Amino acid sequence: MLITYKTILSVKKQLTNNVFLFSFKLIDPSEINFVPGQYLILKVNNKPRLYSIASSNLEKNKIEFIVELVPDGRASTYLANLKEGEEVEFCGPAGQFVLRESDKQKIFLVTGTGIAPVRSIFKSYTLHATRYKLFWGLKNYKDTYLLDELKQYSNIAIKQFEFKICLSREQNLNMIPETDRKYFDLGHIDKCMEKILNSKFLILNSEFYLCGSRNVVDSLKQFLLSKNIPPENIVFEKF
Repeated sequence: MLITYKTILSVKKQLTNNVFLFSFKLIDPSEINFVPGQYLILKVNNKPRLYSIASSNLEKNKIEFIVELVPDGRASTYLANLKEGEEVEFCGPAGQFVLRESDKQKIFLVTGTGIAPVRSIFKSYTLHATRYKLFWGLKNYKDTYLLDELKQYSNIAIKQFEFKICLSREQNLNMIPETDRKYFDLGHIDKCMEKILNSKFLILNSEFYLCGSRNVVDSLKQFLLSKNIPPENIVFEKF
């Protein structure tokens, strides 16, 4: 059964030109319980919009979302005009894009704001409990955000967490500070991760979590199937 949550916008932070972090304080009920990877539903003029929770499920009295504001979009226009201190209602939680209980390595393939539910997973679980790899597709270096946060996870988990930000529209990495270039690669996600799919052990002992636009997720799923990834080891969510 879905619950209606009354909230107040407490923080609205611009991450890039059109991507924002929204943080809401829960008012009634004052706490939320959800499984990392799930979403909440926002109704704008009675039209539902689904937003993956980007915050930790250990923080019971607030929820965060990472949202790309699309010009002239109904929900985007509403959120763009929303001011800190205003009240907003959400329903939920819902969704099945959650980690399976297994010892398999978790490999995340996400594009754009598909990072939101993955951020919730990273912030909620102890990363050194298993191995994690993240391949995050963005168009340009200027679209990058959360880099310092991801670097912290990498330092804490040592070799248990590795990530690559895959830039599809850059010709080189010269604009990136030299100390950060190891976290980036050129090309789409499939090109960036192809080198790791030569290991039969990795193929059989990994679960793949895909999140992004419908076309991208469908394409990535077909790519993994072409590499003999068992379909039962592919979990996905489209938006």
